[in-house]
Formats: sequence, C-alpha cells, structure tokens
Amino acid sequence: MKAAVIGCGAQGRGGHVANYNKIDDVDLVAVCDVNLEQAQTVATEFGISYVYSDYRELLDKHNLDLVSVCTPHAFHRDQTVDAFEAGANVICEKALAVSSAEAAEMIAACKRHNKKMSMGLQNRGSTEGRVLKQFINDGGLGKIYHTRVVSGHVMNIPGYSVFHKKDLSGGGVLYSTAVHTLDLANWIIGDPTPVAAMGTVYQKVHHMKNPLISWKGTLEDFETEDFAAGYIRFENDSGLSIESNWLTHPWKIRPQIEILGDYGVAEIPLKVYVDQGDQVFDRTPKITESGNHFFAVLKDFVDAVREDRTPIVRFSQMLHVQQMMEGIYQSAEIGREVQIG
Repeated sequence: MKAAVIGCGAQGRGGHVANYNKIDDVDLVAVCDVNLEQAQTVATEFGISYVYSDYRELLDKHNLDLVSVCTPHAFHRDQTVDAFEAGANVICEKALAVSSAEAAEMIAACKRHNKKMSMGLQNRGSTEGRVLKQFINDGGLGKIYHTRVVSGHVMNIPGYSVFHKKDLSGGGVLYSTAVHTLDLANWIIGDPTPVAAMGTVYQKVHHMKNPLISWKGTLEDFETEDFAAGYIRFENDSGLSIESNWLTHPWKIRPQIEILGDYGVAEIPLKVYVDQGDQVFDRTPKITESGNHFFAVLKDFVDAVREDRTPIVRFSQMLHVQQMMEGIYQSAEIGREVQIG
C-alpha cells in the first residue's frame, strides 16, 4: 500500500514517518509540509521520493491508500475530508478537530466514501490499558460509578508546535495533551455517552513571576490555556473528572487514571485493588509493559485497511472525546453546565 504524511513536525516525523518505515508492504511515497525545507529534511532522512508544500498537489499526483494528517488542529477537517475524496484512508493526529461539528463532518466523509479512519492516540497501544479494559469488561470492578483523569507535564509548556496559538490549535493543554489520557480512560470504561459538562480553564503562565517561554515569540503570544479542569456526566449515571496542567510541580504527580467501581479501584499506571468488607487486596495483573505504543496504533490502522475491519479507535469514541473537551471549553466560557449532544 502507498502512504503519505501531511505535516512533518515532531508527530509527523517521529510518530508517522518513522513508524511507516517499520511496516512491511507499506511504501511511504511522499511527505508534505508548508515549510518545504522541513519536508525535504524529513524526506532525505528517510529516503522518501516526493516532497510537497501543498497537500492538494500531493493528493492529485498520487493514488494513495494511506494518509496521515499531522498538521495543526485547525487544518484537520479539510485535509482529512480531501484525502477521503481522493480515495485514501486516513489516520489523523489528535485532537481530531477544533469542534465536535468538524469531527462529525470528518466521520461523515469517511462513511460516505467507505474508507477507514483512525487517530494518533498512542496510549491505545499500551498493554496495561488493554489488560485493564479486559479486567473491567469481565466484571472485575463491577459497575463503574466514577473515573478520575489527571494529565499534563512537569513544568513544561511544549514549544515545538503551535499549541499556544488559539487560531491554529483551538485549545491548549486539553486539546493537545489531556486528549490522550481522556481517550484512554473513556476507552477502558467502555465509551459511555456524555450528556453534560462543566469546566474551568486558566493561563497561569501569564501570572508567573518568571515564566519560561518555550515557544517562538513572546509571553503575549500565548493564547490558550495551560490548565483545565472539568466534570462530565454520562448517560449511565456515572461521572468523570479531569484535571490537566502543563505546569505541574514534580512532587504532585498522581495516577493518570483512577476508576472507581462497586468492587474496588483500578489505576493507570496499572494497579488494581478489590475490597471485601473492610479489607483491600492487591489484584494487579502481572504484565511486562514494553513495545512501541505509537507503532502499535499505526500498525492497527494499516492492518484494518488491509483486512477491511474497524480500527481500534472507533467513530463514537472519537466523537465522544471531542464532545467532552468542547463541553469543558464551552462551560468555562459561559460559567455554567452545558448539555452535550
């Protein structure tokens, strides 16, 4: 199968180009970036024949089976829809879009053209996530009544992309970092339907005594949030709380995910505790966590196209995660709970 990557930044180069080259029977024929020099550098490094600065020219000149969209979030919808119309299957980087309406348009285009679609959510490739999901599916925790998600970086605002620019990214720490952990938690607990959201966002970096500017530009150029918190209510009467922070203190690191059920509690990094009366027992499955998580997700996408099956990242999961994040942003803007869907 013939593949191409649109966007040659950190995720395009390291996540997609590098891993396509490890998959048998995939020919990575072209890369594209508006920064042509950057695209040429990646093409030279990986021995790729064709280089473009306009993705439409790439789609016009090649009959592609697989396209990776690795550009800023604001461009995902148009590039993904155009790739479907050109006859390709698409794996798109997170966040899927800047709104749930755009996400729905991308999904509709995929269905309309009878193609496959996945997302660059490397946490889906983790063994511990898969093992915990199976434990919960088998009834090991009983009914799930609450999930906690904590995500972010230790005193580090990523400056290698445009996550700080509202018009290009749509949002900051929530869209660019928390999306990974939120998606993993949502997948593990079975993708319940979200019905309402509350949230707050904050720009701490603008109020620090000595802010570390990691992006190209000045403090005034930072337009998105570096902190976000929210609460989601699901149709099944369970809830999910999320807190995401790019400026977490080193000693404040907590489990990324905590899942509370009738029979006990589970965590990521993987821990499982079940309770009987006033006793709590460690029932953590024994696993050896290893492997390239991003490779696993990309390989699943390639295999899904080859085998004509659904990829590991499903339409409802894509849309629900987008709706939850959008709901938190909307709630933060208007100062009250908002309905989802």
